[in-house]
Amino acid sequence: MTKTICRSFRQDFPQFVERAEALGVEITLSSGRRNGRERVFWLDGYKQLTGYTTNSDGSPFSLEDAARNIDTVLTRIEEDRAATAELSVADRFARVIAEFRQMVPQYRMIGEVRQPNGDRGHCFFMAEYDGGVSLDAVGEVARAKAKWQQGETDKDHMDRFCDMLEADFARRQEEVAA
Repeated sequence: MTKTICRSFRQDFPQFVERAEALGVEITLSSGRRNGRERVFWLDGYKQLTGYTTNSDGSPFSLEDAARNIDTVLTRIEEDRAATAELSVADRFARVIAEFRQMVPQYRMIGEVRQPNGDRGHCFFMAEYDGGVSLDAVGEVARAKAKWQQGETDKDHMDRFCDMLEADFARRQEEVAA
């Protein structure tokens, strides 16, 4: 699948197009109506790059702020990919699981872990915690479904889900090694 960079991003921020293409990210324009507001660009469908109304200090969000924000995000991706280039699949998986273990489950929500290098994990917080971990350029490396048990806290349920992900990962790694 070829990831694309939308035409309007190419027009508004040509200075970042080459870097974004080199990273293989997708940048899309929000489909919502603008009503005179700035365009809203999204990185890989989840990270808002532009279109904010105000900065954290209350000042208006400007084109320069948008450019600075885009540069920061692309730099984080470049740095994280460089830092993880030498990591094994197991180490990259461990990074995602560490983020999962810090997560506070919210019933009927989806928990997502997204590393700047493209590694990700997700969990649907229902009566069953159902989810998996996918690593960039590797694919899905673990999947688990943990049913709720009577008397179990959300934290216990999440820990058991993470343990099941780790067990599935270990099983898959043994199959690959065999």
